[in-house]
Amino acid sequence: MKIDISQVKNIAMSWADNVKTKELNTKDISNLKDNINKNNFEIKTNKEQDYNVFFRLDKDNIGVKLSDKNINRLKEFFNEDNFIDTSKGIILDKDAASFVAGWFSDVAYKSNFLAADRNNDGEVDKKEIDYTIYAFALYIEPTKDGSGQATKVASYIPSIFAINKDNVSSISKVLDKTISMDKNLDGYITIAEKYDFKDIVYEYGVFLDNQPFTSIPLHKQANVDMAEEEIKRVKEQIKINNIIEKLKKSQSLDNNEKEILQKFNIQNISNELKISEDKLKDLISSDKLGDFIDFTKEFKKDLSDTKLIDIKV
Repeated sequence: MKIDISQVKNIAMSWADNVKTKELNTKDISNLKDNINKNNFEIKTNKEQDYNVFFRLDKDNIGVKLSDKNINRLKEFFNEDNFIDTSKGIILDKDAASFVAGWFSDVAYKSNFLAADRNNDGEVDKKEIDYTIYAFALYIEPTKDGSGQATKVASYIPSIFAINKDNVSSISKVLDKTISMDKNLDGYITIAEKYDFKDIVYEYGVFLDNQPFTSIPLHKQANVDMAEEEIKRVKEQIKINNIIEKLKKSQSLDNNEKEILQKFNIQNISNELKISEDKLKDLISSDKLGDFIDFTKEFKKDLSDTKLIDIKV
């Protein structure tokens, strides 16, 4: 389906967090250089812990790996006194630090890449990527010629809705890509910047339960069969998340939900609900989910701490 984005092309799909500009003092610079020399950073932004750009965010020293192209763009845009050279890269100061820190905060926290890296190895793999908030959607109204007109942008929706997802990613990789998309380095990425200022894009649309028509961005050569499979997976994930939420609230399941539960990955559910896999299998196979509901009441506090993907747009 061809989608006309002319009405929404100047609307931001993502934006950097507002990080106040500060000037590094002598102690800050010394502390950063010490971390750089020891390559000692609490937050891992790539698996190799290979960094070439450094800055402070709140009380944390941060190291990231950016492409030479983006580093040169930053140096051309910001004043020379915003950069402090070291043997292992550059320390950002003042406005340059504020800009990169703002996008870092967007990726790590607002888009949830830091928390999604559950094993803290610096990578967000193909299983962890669904815990990020990175995708966006366009709301489409059909036109007479069979194409569509984008009328609204939904930003920061769960990445479970995205089809074209890298199997492995990292904060550094996503940050570098994000800065590349911010063409004018103003801290906002518009739909036009996302699509390189093209007015027409190719999309694949899907109706999700109780939601408006949502288009999922695809490349022109995208495999529609792949899209259908991904949409099916999304709908199944939505259903299983709803089932898990009901179990956490000690609510009974209907027969259809029990059937879905039996077909789903038991290990994933047992991990989310903090119950042994064998115990859950026994309860399902013997159709004793009522016992499970009683069982969960004893662990209400623990279960309430369990975080699941919020799949609502």
